[in-house]
Amino acid sequence: MRQLVFLLFATITLISSAGVGEIVLNPKGPDKDRSGNLPTCPDAPQAYYCYNDKSQWILIDGHGVVNYYDVEISSPVTNAVEISTQVDGSYDTFDISSLPAGSHVITIESPSGNIYEGTF
Repeated sequence: MRQLVFLLFATITLISSAGVGEIVLNPKGPDKDRSGNLPTCPDAPQAYYCYNDKSQWILIDGHGVVNYYDVEISSPVTNAVEISTQVDGSYDTFDISSLPAGSHVITIESPSGNIYEGTF
């Protein structure tokens, strides 16, 4: 029982200190139709970031709806592309340890041309 409690405490501590968070992705382009509703985006992925002492990465969870996503990370100040990669449409991670400190914009495009953008 003590080992279980210790393991649970260690896991919670690791997660809370890792700086893990969800990146809110919004459809880019015309964001509302005439009814004022956001468009339905069946290929919208979810994105998460992790910053800790040992690793810095982004996770893209596409739920297998498409085969891949094209991903760009850019500076919100200069609009310069800092990372450009293609990830698996089901579930994939990539390293962002080369990014300078500060805010960044992530742009994710599906094969059907839908574009999602968020800031982290």
